[in-house]
Amino acid sequence: MKEEITADWARKTAESVLGEKINGQIKTCLDAIERAVKANQMACSVGIYADALVVKDLNKRGFKVEQSNDQRDGSYLTISW
Repeated sequence: MKEEITADWARKTAESVLGEKINGQIKTCLDAIERAVKANQMACSVGIYADALVVKDLNKRGFKVEQSNDQRDGSYLTISW
């Protein structure tokens, strides 16, 4: 069983896990944006510490993104448009 572990397997598995994590974070952000728009707001906060790829994706979509880490409130992302 362990003989099936190769560098190729490890790389593909890691990329798959990372892809799922990134896609999940992007979906969480887009859902928050959609809720904020429906409430006639121009920004929203999401209680996550976003991966750099998530911030890059949101920036490509034209959003301004600020990552914050507060000892009391924890990590959160502020997205504005």
